[in-house]
Amino acid sequence: MTAPTGSPGLVTCGCCGLEFPVDRVAELGVTQGTYICAACAHWAGKRAGRWWSVIRVRLPRLIRRVRSVGRLPSTAARTAIPVLASTDLDQTAAFYAAAGFQESGRHDGYLLLSSGDAELHVETQPGRVPGACFIHVGDAMKLWKMLRERGVAGVGPIAVQDYGLREFVLTDPDGNQVRFGSPL
Repeated sequence: MTAPTGSPGLVTCGCCGLEFPVDRVAELGVTQGTYICAACAHWAGKRAGRWWSVIRVRLPRLIRRVRSVGRLPSTAARTAIPVLASTDLDQTAAFYAAAGFQESGRHDGYLLLSSGDAELHVETQPGRVPGACFIHVGDAMKLWKMLRERGVAGVGPIAVQDYGLREFVLTDPDGNQVRFGSPL
């Protein structure tokens, strides 16, 4: 219910559902891609009861922080995209299509795949070894069941990790491992 919306530069508050410019919301640290506006932070503080006095004192600082989000220096990293190896781009595109990825671009020996905000790049290069990456999803169990029902090869067992995520690994025909996980 969060994440960027169809309007460029706007995100949806995960509490009230209203759209705000990215510099007017704060991303929740424990739930990537979930944003909250200052009004909802204020409301949540009131609902916290006796903790409200602590939150009320810190609210102006929270509002300044919310407004500063999105103003990263031009040298700050914003996105990391893994580049995986492939021996056959057509085979790789078909494999990841079953996992919900769509081909978003192709160049000589290079393939771009996307699903929601996640993006994978794949290239053919002699001597390149398989890689690995991690992708946060909303519900790893639901995705795991869907892949199993579709009969997708390379779907590993799903498990609850001691660090609070439910995860499984998808191994493609070239040996690349994509780990999918979601909070419990």
